[in-house]
Amino acid sequence: MAETGQQRIEAILSSGITLPAPDAHLLELMRISASDDSGLDEIAAVVALDPAITGAVFRVAASPVFGQIRPRRTILEAVVLLGKTKVLAVATSTALRLRFSDIDARAIETIWNASHTVATQAWAAARRSSKRGLADLAFLAGLLHEAGIALLLRQHPEHAQLCHGASTAIDALGLQLDTLLDTSHAGIGAMIARSWKLPDEVADAIAIHHSAPDVDAQPATPVLLAGLLAAGRQLAGSISAAEFTLWTPLLENTLALDCDDLAPANQRPA
Repeated sequence: MAETGQQRIEAILSSGITLPAPDAHLLELMRISASDDSGLDEIAAVVALDPAITGAVFRVAASPVFGQIRPRRTILEAVVLLGKTKVLAVATSTALRLRFSDIDARAIETIWNASHTVATQAWAAARRSSKRGLADLAFLAGLLHEAGIALLLRQHPEHAQLCHGASTAIDALGLQLDTLLDTSHAGIGAMIARSWKLPDEVADAIAIHHSAPDVDAQPATPVLLAGLLAAGRQLAGSISAAEFTLWTPLLENTLALDCDDLAPANQRPA
């Protein structure tokens, strides 16, 4: 009997590789963020306890994508600008990256830079779509959607040089690793997302972000998020033309996006 994708993933995880675990500081931030009674001032106070997360929140808050028009002088100002979900996304991504400090630094830089670009572009696409309310979840999914590549490189550091190229090539490199190792970096990334207690729909979107959507079905939230990731990957210039074509019906018919407007900046008419 042929192995399923899930069986291959479980085989990778049972061969000595372990899922990274969030630290106590991030867990506290998750707890406070999940509480309906918590305010942004409480979240800012917890963020301020971790210099790495604080720096990352300030950097993301300075992004022109989020309409930044002046520097944020305090962490509370940055948290208010971004909101709970995006702050948690930045904190989770930062904490996870630190868990991979034992992996080839250049490869990790490429993976995280590519993921950040896709995340901001997916957020921007969502804001222009018919599902604006999914923008922050799309940002979260974008930041973590290639984390499975990092975990594969921990077990197979001999392949790290594959991730030394431009960040726009990360999609192809992830699929190349899947072929070399007979696994699914998307499925492994979803397992990381679940182990870090991210929303189920985000984990499911990560799992299917390289899968062709069923255009005949009423799309569930994970499919919509995966579609927004495809839009973000297109805007980032990382998705292949053949794969993007598979997402075009969902993007145009369900998300009300004009795919001609999703061309990467360097491919648009002058």
